[in-house]
Amino acid sequence: MTALPHPVPGRWRPLRIGLVDLFYYDTEEFWFRDGRLLLRGNNGTGKSKVLALTLPFLLDGDLSPRRVEPDADPGKRMEWNLLLGGEHPHPERLGYTWIEFGRVDTDTGQSHFRTLACGLKAVAGRGIARHWYAVTDQRIGQDLSLLDATGTALSRDRLAEALAGHGMVYDTATTYRRAVDEALFGLGERRYAALVDLLIQLRQPQLSKRPNEAALSRALTEALPPMDQAVIADVAEAFRSLDEEKDELRAASEAERAASAFLDHYRRYARVAARRRARLPRSEHARYEQLHRDLAQARAERKQAETDREAAAGRIAELEQRATRLKAQQAALREGPEMRSARELEQVAAEARRTAEELRRTEADRQDAGQAHTRALGRLGTAERRLAAAGERVADLAGRARDTA
Repeated sequence: MTALPHPVPGRWRPLRIGLVDLFYYDTEEFWFRDGRLLLRGNNGTGKSKVLALTLPFLLDGDLSPRRVEPDADPGKRMEWNLLLGGEHPHPERLGYTWIEFGRVDTDTGQSHFRTLACGLKAVAGRGIARHWYAVTDQRIGQDLSLLDATGTALSRDRLAEALAGHGMVYDTATTYRRAVDEALFGLGERRYAALVDLLIQLRQPQLSKRPNEAALSRALTEALPPMDQAVIADVAEAFRSLDEEKDELRAASEAERAASAFLDHYRRYARVAARRRARLPRSEHARYEQLHRDLAQARAERKQAETDREAAAGRIAELEQRATRLKAQQAALREGPEMRSARELEQVAAEARRTAEELRRTEADRQDAGQAHTRALGRLGTAERRLAAAGERVADLAGRARDTA
């Protein structure tokens, strides 16, 4: 036996739908996945018919064409789905349509199932001779079979025997709908009927192309949950107290304007006071920023000085290495034969310098002697001229003396 689908925790979800001896089907099942079902096929393969015979028919129970058929065509009567318009080989036919719901209790983890079924019997010339409904917690294919050992669909009485202790069989759509609501939804008779009517309105084909705004609006309105009387009372009380709230709002508005006017004056005062109080912090902050800049500059200069010192230290080390190398070269040169020749040349050069110095001094002495000779000659000429003058005076005196004598 193929394993049946498992429910999931939470609300009721459809698991399977099935048809037994209905339309062109002998026994057929369609499984849902996550509460959804997709039917694909060419036109005329029976997709719409499967939905018409299962949902929302199994939630409504009304056999009238306007409720069963999506297009509400009154010519498509339910007996046609059994006798196929006289094409069925037998003058009467009994079949079932059913749907299975399931859920898992989130507290206990226990699985729960509900199967809704509708049995239909059609007789040629009489239409639907009899129909009945069933609600059970049994699963078709596991706890319950709608066919007997010969493959014939169960009659109403045999179905009631099979459901003994696990479900009920109903003969009217009204009691059946009440049982479905109690088993699955708990909405109440009025709300349940309104929601079923809404499903029938929404499943109409070409709904967007041929909308019936009035009927759709009425169905949506009736499907809304009833308004709580406590909410209505609260709204009425709110309307009654609306004048009081207006007065309170007016007083609050005046208080808000007065507070705003006071705040305008106080803001101006606060700005002046804040500027006065902020002078010292601003000056200290400016001084702090200047010290911060000075510190940054000093750090940069120190870093540059350390860089220069490191460069100088490297240069000194390089020069010391070079001096050491030159001293070694100097020592090597002093010990070589070239150095001895250099020393001899230095001695000759020293002697030449001494000779040149003596020559310079001798020349200086010669020049001094020439200058002294020149001066002596000058003094001699002077003395001679004085002597000549004195001789002339003596001669003159002698002549006068002779004259006097």
